[in-house]
Amino acid sequence: MSLISRFISEQGKILSRRLNRLTLKQQRLITIAIKQARILSSLPFLNNEKQFEKNWVDRYNYHY
Repeated sequence: MSLISRFISEQGKILSRRLNRLTLKQQRLITIAIKQARILSSLPFLNNEKQFEKNWVDRYNYHY
């Protein structure tokens, strides 16, 4: 899982080949592995933890 998580952004998106510096074949294999891990519930489809925290803080620290 630590290997696969290197190729995913903080939002849970698969990073591009340019950022990963992978060949086309390697990127395809990584993409398949990530999708299989998501289906098997090893990885979440979305990572909304930081967005949830930000919304919660903004909502309760709003000043009139």
